[in-house]
Amino acid sequence: MKHFKYLMTFAVILLANSAIANTMKPHHQAAGLKCNSCHTTKPFDFVEMDQCITCHTLPERKTDYHGAPDKHDSPHYGPALECENCHHEHEQSENYCNNCHEFDFKVP
Repeated sequence: MKHFKYLMTFAVILLANSAIANTMKPHHQAAGLKCNSCHTTKPFDFVEMDQCITCHTLPERKTDYHGAPDKHDSPHYGPALECENCHHEHEQSENYCNNCHEFDFKVP
């Protein structure tokens, strides 16, 4: 019985992770992208920013963020902060700056 509980727990974790990995943002689905469109090296490998900018362009520098700094040119990291810090493909995106600050950035 103890082994059955471990097996069931493992199965639930595996299925939950599989469900997360199978989600894709609607605009990427509509563009016909598949997993290997972004994961070009190995399946489930982290996607580097260089891969993101093969389709997306880096945003132009902006100055009007309601008093906040340019969110794509961090005073701490410059423009080199990885896209994935805010923009998540397989889960809800987040405002990475809000780990320390309180900015009202809407992150797609």
